[in-house]
Amino acid sequence: MQKQTQNFLPAFRKLLAKRGLTDDAAIEAFLFSGLFSLHDPFLMKNMREVKSRIERAIRNNEKILIHGDYDVDGITGVAVLVYTLRRLGGQYATFLPERERDGYGVSETAVREAREQGIGLIVTVDCGITAKNEIEIARSNGMDVIVIDHHRLPAEGLPDTHLILNPLQEGCAYPFKELSAAGLVFKLSQALLGDTALESLDFVALSTICDIAPLTGENRILVKKGLGTLSEKKNLGLRALAEVAKIKTSKLDTGHVAFILGPRLNAAGRMSSPDTALQLLLTSEPREAESLAKILDAENKARQQYEKDVTKEAIQKVERTVNFNRERVLVVDGKGWHVGVIGIVASRLVEKFCRPAIVISVEDGMGRGSGRSIKGFHLFEALQASGSLLEEFGGHEQAAGLSIKEQNIPRLRETINGFALEHLAPEALKRSVKADMELGLGELTGPFLKQLELLEPYGIGNPRPVFRSRDLQLKSKARRLYGETYEVVLTDGVLHYQAHIDEKQMLLCAVATAESLFEAAYSVKTKQWNGLETLLLNVKELKDQTEAS
Repeated sequence: MQKQTQNFLPAFRKLLAKRGLTDDAAIEAFLFSGLFSLHDPFLMKNMREVKSRIERAIRNNEKILIHGDYDVDGITGVAVLVYTLRRLGGQYATFLPERERDGYGVSETAVREAREQGIGLIVTVDCGITAKNEIEIARSNGMDVIVIDHHRLPAEGLPDTHLILNPLQEGCAYPFKELSAAGLVFKLSQALLGDTALESLDFVALSTICDIAPLTGENRILVKKGLGTLSEKKNLGLRALAEVAKIKTSKLDTGHVAFILGPRLNAAGRMSSPDTALQLLLTSEPREAESLAKILDAENKARQQYEKDVTKEAIQKVERTVNFNRERVLVVDGKGWHVGVIGIVASRLVEKFCRPAIVISVEDGMGRGSGRSIKGFHLFEALQASGSLLEEFGGHEQAAGLSIKEQNIPRLRETINGFALEHLAPEALKRSVKADMELGLGELTGPFLKQLELLEPYGIGNPRPVFRSRDLQLKSKARRLYGETYEVVLTDGVLHYQAHIDEKQMLLCAVATAESLFEAAYSVKTKQWNGLETLLLNVKELKDQTEAS
């Protein structure tokens, strides 16, 4: 077979090498792996036992409770399992916790009610790995529990059930350890249904992207194929959601999922009940799909306003109270902040201040917090080091949740910053744009851009490439497009490209002279306009070379 890599341009090969892809075998595996490269689900520890228990429940007409979580990963994971059980003729009920009413994790109330309803088997999705008490209650009441959870294993040990699917378990031979919760449910679906499970890859793509799982290895294959399924818009609910969100393109990418579809699905879990989003994914009625999509869109608008208000207040608190010389992790709290938006607010603080952030909503002496991190700082391990101060916590390297008594928040601020002094280098707090490689504008040719498309889908672990070009001049004044985004034309004297810049970069352009030369770090995107495809430079960093010299 002719190698697919032999016609690659030198610039593209250089880019691949920068990402650690040097030999043809590794390049082919990364760029061209397909469904044939998916791992055998039975490599996962306990898969055969879990499959057998579900099949026994179906044979015996035993009702199964699927207990999910209130975010996109938990909701889509439940949806994958529902579709699987429907195919097999299984009886089921679903439970998704509400943030305000139930908090995070497995609900003890839901477990007790399950017993009253004659449930014999509970399956937890995207939760359960830390639910020792709740699972003990279920087992003592004669119920079996299957845990499908991708989160880090608790230091105090696993809950009392041998039916756990989590590739991080000791002795688990499954090669890929970074699946989302819905990705784990998909592997179970594969074990139960074979290739029919592939029909739910749109849900798996949603979960993987929205849960910020790395788009490498098996995740890359699942998302690539899942985006194709999403683009076909076979699911009535997702089609209606795309229409309400005014997505015009026929080809959906990770940006559409992360910034348009995902936030709307998440809005239900943040602002009211995640059942609305689950119902949307499961409905077979066009009118119901349209109605639910409109509800989610409205809740997303409400979420955006809450987020804006809490972000403004949190930024003011940070600027007023934080000693940036001593505190490398931001810990900020507020009375009555909506718990549905504090994770997003933490992300906004990370973006603005370039350091990890934990945002805590306090009510009646108790705080519920959400944290986001920066590259190089393991937030879950930082919380482990402060574990004695917390009522509960969970998460992973880049994101985590916690609950804490209000009186312990000051001590948390001290201890987590003590941990950060040892584990977070000051250089990591400096905002900088690292380009993959330096290019001249003349190297942004059609063939190069076509080869660049092979790297998609982009996301964590496989970011969109950033290039650096020098000796550029302005060909136009900055024109405001929307918000803080402006447009200019950059040229190397021969080629002219539209470029999107932010407000700070716009001010730099405003004082430039005709002789000013610029160095720009940017990613490239193509956009359609009146049937024509044009190249756009999305500028990450702009420097005045004239001033620097």
